[in-house]
Amino acid sequence: MARKHIKRTMIAVVAAVALGGGLVTVNAVGAHTRVAKASLATADGTRIGTVEFTTGDGHTDVRVLLFGAPGLDAFHGFHIHANDVTTNGTGCIADPTALSSTWFVSADGHYNPTATTHGHHAGDMPVVYVNGDGSVETRFRLDPIEPGELDGKVVILHAGPDNYANIPIGTESNQYAPNSVDATTATNKTGNAGDRLACGVIRTR
Repeated sequence: MARKHIKRTMIAVVAAVALGGGLVTVNAVGAHTRVAKASLATADGTRIGTVEFTTGDGHTDVRVLLFGAPGLDAFHGFHIHANDVTTNGTGCIADPTALSSTWFVSADGHYNPTATTHGHHAGDMPVVYVNGDGSVETRFRLDPIEPGELDGKVVILHAGPDNYANIPIGTESNQYAPNSVDATTATNKTGNAGDRLACGVIRTR
């Protein structure tokens, strides 16, 4: 009886590993997780860290690890960007001798399959806080995003913080006067997080 139980368990494990794309790991009860990963680099090609997405059990866990990112500290906008308009180029392309506003524009806007404004994009993630020595180690949890859906998209670390499109506009004492159309548009698209300082293509493993 014990041998039959072991055999059934092994069959379940093999079947689980055969499913889907990306790296699949199986826990004791047969549930599986899928992993996608990006290596972040600056415009001059300096590798400054990694981002790992682990999807399973109805959510996606994100782990961000930066090691001595040069010239970075405090809060920085952090997003998944689409990467499917080939006229912009593909992947993470930047000329370190050009203006920083041109870096990584090969990547498209935030990943936004439901056509919503910023703060509700599938690619919106929490800002990361970079320590004074340029290091980061942080984790957070998102609604589930399948690694196959992430494959080929990019992760962007921005120059400035993300305002999450949460600027109270109005005439009350705790509100702000309306900004220009350009500023409001930038907020709705990106959280006005500024230039793209580091980039990494997401690949399933």
